[in-house]
Amino acid sequence: MARKTDRERLQELEEKMEKMKARKLQVESRMKEKERKERTKRLIEIGAIFERHFEITSKEEAEKIAWGFKKAINHRKEDLAKLSIDELKKQVEKELQNN
Repeated sequence: MARKTDRERLQELEEKMEKMKARKLQVESRMKEKERKERTKRLIEIGAIFERHFEITSKEEAEKIAWGFKKAINHRKEDLAKLSIDELKKQVEKELQNN
């Protein structure tokens, strides 16, 4: 059996490296696709929760509620940590009616 030259070994290593790069790209692509699907599912679930609890029928209403939450949280972070979900809903609804 003839021994391989350094040039042949180098060529084999370069081919293996290319195959490994292709495999790495495939794995990265699968991971990104999985993360994208998980994010999409999360967004749908969160949107469904808001739609159900606040009877939202438009993007504009969702924006108002989101801004209401943001405003409430920015003004009273410590107080909000002590509130129950029902109390929080009542406060946000009250603020939205005032605006």
